Amino acid sequence: MFKGLMASVSGVRGIIGEGMTPEVALLWASGFGSWLRGKKVVLSRDSRPSGAMLAYTVKAGLLSAGCDVDDIGITTTPIGALSVVRRGAGGGIIITASHNPQQWNALKFVRSDGRMLTAEQFLEVERIVVNGPLRSVSWDKIGTEVNWDGADQMYLSGVLGLGLLDLDRIRRKNFRVAFDGVNGGGSFIYPKLLEALGCQVTSINADGSGNFTRPPEPLPTNLGDLGAKVSAEKCDIGFAVDPDGDRLAVVDERGNPIGEETTLALAIKSVLEQRPGPVVVNCLTSQVIDDIAAQYSVTCYRTKVGEAYVSEKITDVHAIVGGEGNGGVILPELHAVRDAGVGMALILNLLSGSKKSISEITAQLPSYYMVKASHPVGENNPVELVDATASKFPNDSLTRIDGVRIGYPDGWVQMRPSNTEPILRVYAEAKTKASAEKMAHDLINKINEVAATL
Repeated sequence: MFKGLMASVSGVRGIIGEGMTPEVALLWASGFGSWLRGKKVVLSRDSRPSGAMLAYTVKAGLLSAGCDVDDIGITTTPIGALSVVRRGAGGGIIITASHNPQQWNALKFVRSDGRMLTAEQFLEVERIVVNGPLRSVSWDKIGTEVNWDGADQMYLSGVLGLGLLDLDRIRRKNFRVAFDGVNGGGSFIYPKLLEALGCQVTSINADGSGNFTRPPEPLPTNLGDLGAKVSAEKCDIGFAVDPDGDRLAVVDERGNPIGEETTLALAIKSVLEQRPGPVVVNCLTSQVIDDIAAQYSVTCYRTKVGEAYVSEKITDVHAIVGGEGNGGVILPELHAVRDAGVGMALILNLLSGSKKSISEITAQLPSYYMVKASHPVGENNPVELVDATASKFPNDSLTRIDGVRIGYPDGWVQMRPSNTEPILRVYAEAKTKASAEKMAHDLINKINEVAATL
């Protein structure tokens, strides 16, 4: 029914004009408004040029279902999610394709508590979209819309009010910080946050235009310009985000990216130094998190990949911190949503309490090497391809929290269908680069062999 549309716990996304069209957005917004039975919805979007077009259709679908709409405009996913709670809304829709290329866009659905929908709740919305009935109110019950401009100040107050932060100590350091906003939704708010933390900020790719002048995912290979800026300006640290501002990458004072897995490790270390407690990460996150948790004698729980799964487990076990190894830091003291701004604040707090540079702090973490690869599924069903490939390995080496993880004496390799793209994601981790690369290479070869027989 929705050709070219990726529908999962991460929302619905597709290429504009193909899988994601005004008609599709209208239908899903109507379905979400029907699921909420006409409760208020907070609407936000990142800076992609297609966002305005989708916002009009989403707003129409919500208003027709009787939902009042608080439109907060272009901003980050963390601010959109937090606004749902602070505005007392029944839910939220965030128009963003996150790290996907510019031709993509998507709808993310938020619950009344500011968390993303669970898998079960998303299926409930999907059933309404597919089977109906869609709520359509009479002329005198149509929702009303307002534009709310208080979201940025609300967010700044929330982050700066975190009990874990020693604001005076951070501000005394007067850190020099370089920031790369990929011209996305965080282009303006994150420099404001850094300045409020006493930092001298120099920004690149931060005009909010939605013109992604680098690949939108803040991977080390995409951060050359930020590294050069850090070196040229003699900065203490560099921060980069994705277009919707929920994922954070770090460049050290020498201009070298430290890797998004290390972003999460530093943030978690910052929290546990002050407030030890349970940690939750997804099953693809580096073993370094388990090692850090062990240092502080706390439990590290693992979930399926996806922010909704991590957030749900954080709530269930009353975790103090969590996230995903893609640079997504979740601090439930503010909200159970990946938040790059919170990650920046936590890492600056860690750095301010040490006499070491960020490269020296990073060098003291347990060392692993991780390979992350994407593999197209072609015409194959991704779940069937994963299962068929798994049958070629001994059962006692397999773990199935999400997709299939294959354990080896010196590391692990995992394959799983992506929630956001028609690909398999292959991750491998070991103590050495050669071992991790070999595990990933061997698994991809096996996937190709199996795909040829399906």
